[in-house]
Amino acid sequence: MTPTLTTPLPTAPRAKPARRPTTLLFAYGATLNPEHIMVRLCQPKIRAIARLPDYRLGFHGHSDVWDSGLETLVDKPGAEVWGVLYELSATELDRFDAWQGVKLDGGGSYFHYPVEVIDEHGQALDALFHRKTEMGPQQPPSRDYLDFILAGAHARGLPAPAIAALEACPAVQPRYPVPKINTDIKALASKLSCAC
Repeated sequence: MTPTLTTPLPTAPRAKPARRPTTLLFAYGATLNPEHIMVRLCQPKIRAIARLPDYRLGFHGHSDVWDSGLETLVDKPGAEVWGVLYELSATELDRFDAWQGVKLDGGGSYFHYPVEVIDEHGQALDALFHRKTEMGPQQPPSRDYLDFILAGAHARGLPAPAIAALEACPAVQPRYPVPKINTDIKALASKLSCAC
């Protein structure tokens, strides 16, 4: 009779695989809107509602899509901006950065800017936000774009003072129907977004 080889059963539980690092991205403006973000990331994990002290929301340059100034955060001592913290994997952050025109060499439309934000429980957290590379002239948002941002702020549950600050932003009527979306971009978006 030939002896049978057997594999011994493990005596200790297997170690869980190491958790991959994530990045906290402070989302403000249009990136608050679930409709906007789902095209890019599906449904990112929301870590917290948070505020960024000593900044204000500004609109600069021009977007043909919204016939509007584009949002960025501008230094302003004593002010604060509310948003949400998305907890993103490296893949999700790369996808999001591509959509925002972020280039690590600073040559894109936006770049990563490290900050410390305060969550709704008073905890300080390190995060990144997307800051415009070139501000361009200050230009108000179109009414439709501001309404899109407000819809996101409501959907994410930002506090009433943050909503009121957005509602108080001056806005202008767009000169043409917005958003003006290139159908090639829509097709690309459907290919890049994950299957939820």
